Amino acid sequence: MYQKILKKNEAATRTVLIDPVLRALGWDTANTNMVEVEKTTESLRADYALYDGNGIARIIVEAKALGSALDQKAVVMALVDYAFGFQLNDVFLTDGIIWHHYEDFHPGNLSPKHVINLSVDDPIISATYFVQHLDAAKYWPMDQGIDEISQRLDQLESTVADLQRRIMELGGLDPRPIPNTDKFVALEKLENIAGTKPSRLRLPSGTVLEISTWIDVLRETCKFVLGHNLNLSIPHPDSSGKKVSLFSYEKPANKVSYVTEEYRGEKIYIYLNYDSYHCVENALFILKECPEEFLKVPPAVEIKK
Repeated sequence: MYQKILKKNEAATRTVLIDPVLRALGWDTANTNMVEVEKTTESLRADYALYDGNGIARIIVEAKALGSALDQKAVVMALVDYAFGFQLNDVFLTDGIIWHHYEDFHPGNLSPKHVINLSVDDPIISATYFVQHLDAAKYWPMDQGIDEISQRLDQLESTVADLQRRIMELGGLDPRPIPNTDKFVALEKLENIAGTKPSRLRLPSGTVLEISTWIDVLRETCKFVLGHNLNLSIPHPDSSGKKVSLFSYEKPANKVSYVTEEYRGEKIYIYLNYDSYHCVENALFILKECPEEFLKVPPAVEIKK
């Protein structure tokens, strides 16, 4: 959508493509204790320096405009200067879509350790690599309890699913609806699912997502409806219609599973604290709020054997 602008503008590439990745990995780009933009020394200037909790720079991220040639010798040699000048090993070079990770510069070794291309690579594998090598949690102490950590993982899984869906919409993966084979069971026909786990979810658009829990079914169904109906009332009750709001402007109580989403320009909370049966029940319930023109195929899941 924006590639004509991004190919001419490094600053726009950083804002649209790079900053969101860093934020999703826990780097607060507005916190200069974590992220220093345009870090400079007497002779060097790096686009991003990522700091640990002790104020030590641990990672450099160098940005280029979308579509730039990342393997030019002059560009790579500049990264070598960063690594030695800032006295660190981890350097990322990116145009927002392609990410080169350099970890060990030495004479005769100027090749990246790993290359990620978000337009063609499996988004789950790519996200896993990012979490392993670019997650802020590696460098900042985890003061949260297990519930906060679990919540962060829920949000990360939501972000990964958004990335997967977006790549499919842009043509990076085959977006054609997958037919209703024996492997897929319509949500409305599910029975005896206690103790089982789903492996794939087919949304009403035909898009198929890799999932691992019944909470994923509810989360992705809710996000599908939010993306296709801008007239929902918020707070919006769940299928019981009593005390719990499936969508709310207020953060749920502690130890309650949820993810956040932007809706009509505001942050809302999706309540996910349900067992398998109620996840499916609420998924079917909220799909009733989706306009019929977007319901191309029956929503269905494939269950792990």
